[in-house]
Amino acid sequence: MRGPITAAFVLWAGCAYGAVVHVPLKSGVALKPNESYTVTIDAAEPVEIGWRNVQAKPCTANCVQATDVTGGVNYSIAVPLGASMKYTPVGGKITIEYRNIAGESVTIDIYKVQRTCEAEACRFIDAREKGRWLVFKVDEFTSITTSRDGSYSVISGLALGGKPFTARFVWWTEEKTPLAIDCSPFVKRYLDNKTPRHQYSPYVISGQALGQAPGIVLTSIDTCAPKAPKFGVPEQNVFK
Repeated sequence: MRGPITAAFVLWAGCAYGAVVHVPLKSGVALKPNESYTVTIDAAEPVEIGWRNVQAKPCTANCVQATDVTGGVNYSIAVPLGASMKYTPVGGKITIEYRNIAGESVTIDIYKVQRTCEAEACRFIDAREKGRWLVFKVDEFTSITTSRDGSYSVISGLALGGKPFTARFVWWTEEKTPLAIDCSPFVKRYLDNKTPRHQYSPYVISGQALGQAPGIVLTSIDTCAPKAPKFGVPEQNVFK
């Protein structure tokens, strides 16, 4: 099954500090078991596209599989309720196949995701700048100040080896989710309780760095780990 793609209306969702816009590409696509539907859109840059199951009886297991058939590696994802991911165009087009892998019929809505960032952290992030992997191995924290919306903190301390640092650590931007990694409560607790540094050093914070010291901004944070002397990272990626 294949059909043309049109944007009919816009649905707003998200949190108080950002917005996630779902632009419908095709709504009410009914799929029988093993039936598929393929969408193709024109795109000059990567686009986030997703689907959600909308039939009356929710799926209790993976029932729709989305496969990128644009060209190259055919990456697939399958979940019970729906998901979105970013796809890279080939020759100015993106093509995705949605297949019913369940034993009963399902109905899905397919949409394009547009995100806006209104968190306080977004004011100093340049989306065009390419980040680099950087790991802070902190020997001692000396101060922390967190933004009113909790999207970032300014943390000062001493790196392992004695070099002082002050940097901005971004915990989230468009959406604050339960899966976001946020070291700030732990750092604040150490400082409030005057925790001796030997109880957490070296504290590892790993992410993607923008800018250079003293103006480093660490984004896409993936690790907050106390007493992690064996954290594997090349020396060129360690702040020092």
